[in-house]
Amino acid sequence: MSALTFLVAESFLLIAATLGIVFIGKLAWDKSLEISTGVVQGVPVSPRVREGMLWNIWLPLHGFNIALPALIAFVQLQMASYAPDANLKVVAYFMAFIAAIGVATTLIPLPAVLLAHRAKVLRAKQRQAKAD
Repeated sequence: MSALTFLVAESFLLIAATLGIVFIGKLAWDKSLEISTGVVQGVPVSPRVREGMLWNIWLPLHGFNIALPALIAFVQLQMASYAPDANLKVVAYFMAFIAAIGVATTLIPLPAVLLAHRAKVLRAKQRQAKAD
């Protein structure tokens, strides 16, 4: 593999990963707002439906948002073995390190905290609905 081909592949992988993470993150954020407000496309929904949305829509979206950079890190490590130059190997290892750090520091702890908070809010809403 030539150096130019390797750099084009690295660039394509970086752009695709960034677009994928941003797109899935926006979807998850929009669903998060629907779950928090209890309004889906202008229609109010019950706390039970909101809880279903939390576990069946929001959580898998964040799971995919964690899996994508982890997969990118793995692919970067594999690409390093095809690098024609030692400097390009360093680039691939650095990209893998950045993806792994992103997963470990942000994409796992943040959704866990948000999930706990959303579940707490939904339980409070369900208790309030039962009391009324």
